[in-house]
Amino acid sequence: MDVGLHQLRCFLTLAEEQHFTWAAERLGIPQPTLSRTIRRLEEQVGCHLLDRTTRHPRLTPDGERLRAELQVLLPRLEAALRPVPQDEPLSLGYTWGFPRRRGRDAIDLVESRHHILVEPVRRDERLAGVHTGAVDAALLWGAVEDPRLHAVEIAREERVAAVSVRSTLATRPRVSWRDLGRRCLVLNTVSGTLTPDDWPVGARPEVGAEAANLDEYLHAVAARRGVGVLPASVASQHPDPDVLYLPLTGAPPAVLHYAFPRTNPHPHAEHLAEALRDAGRPALQNA
Repeated sequence: MDVGLHQLRCFLTLAEEQHFTWAAERLGIPQPTLSRTIRRLEEQVGCHLLDRTTRHPRLTPDGERLRAELQVLLPRLEAALRPVPQDEPLSLGYTWGFPRRRGRDAIDLVESRHHILVEPVRRDERLAGVHTGAVDAALLWGAVEDPRLHAVEIAREERVAAVSVRSTLATRPRVSWRDLGRRCLVLNTVSGTLTPDDWPVGARPEVGAEAANLDEYLHAVAARRGVGVLPASVASQHPDPDVLYLPLTGAPPAVLHYAFPRTNPHPHAEHLAEALRDAGRPALQNA
C-alpha cells in the first residue's frame, strides 16, 4: 500500500469541512484534483470512506475510523518530519479576544528571557490553528478537549452581558444568568464557547443570531438580534457606542487556556506557559 501524507491530509481536511469545494480551497488545490485524490485513497485502502449519495459527502464507518486515527497520528507524523529550529519565532494563535495585558506582558517576558520572537496571530476558528500546526501555540477561551494538545489553565474571570443600548435590559444596573435565559442569544458558531445548553433546563435562551467572529457578534448585539456574553477583559477591549456591557451575576467564569502540541512542540512553548502564569500575578482582572 503506497499511501502518501498528502492523500491523508486531503482526506482529513475533507472530513473536517464535509464539502469538496471548501476543502479544496483550504488545501489550495482544484476541486477535481481533491476528488481524484480521495478516490485513489479509497482504492488503496480497499474501502469506501465517503457516502456521496447526499449533497455534502458524509463519512462511512470506515471513514469515521480513519478520521479518528488520523486526528491523532497525522499531526504527530508531520511534526516529526518538520523539526523546529531553536531560533524560529513562536507563533501564538488567539481567537475570541486576546488578553492584552497578560498576553503582552508574557510575550515581553519570554522574549527577554529566551531571546525568541513571539508573533500573535488572530485566527477565527475554535482552536486558533494550533491543532493543525498553523500556529505553534494558542490562547483559547473555554475548554480544550483535543487529545493532541497540552492545555494549561491560565486565568478565570467574570463574564459580562452585552446588550443593545436600545434593549429594555439597558436600563438595569446588572442582569443575572437566569435573566438571559429568557432572551435570545447571539451565538458565535466558529470560536465561541457558550451554547444554550450552558443554562439550566427550563431557563435556556433561544438562538437569535449566529456570528463567525467578534465583530459580527457585536453587530448582531447592536442590531438587537440577541444578547451576548463575553469575558470581562474582552469586553473592555471592544467598546461600541451601540452596545452596553452590564455586570452579569450567577454566570460561570470564563476560563482562559494556553494550548500547544503534545508531540514535538516549539522549543519555547513551555517557556511561554511559564511567562503567562508569571504575568498573571496578581490575578488577571483587567487583561
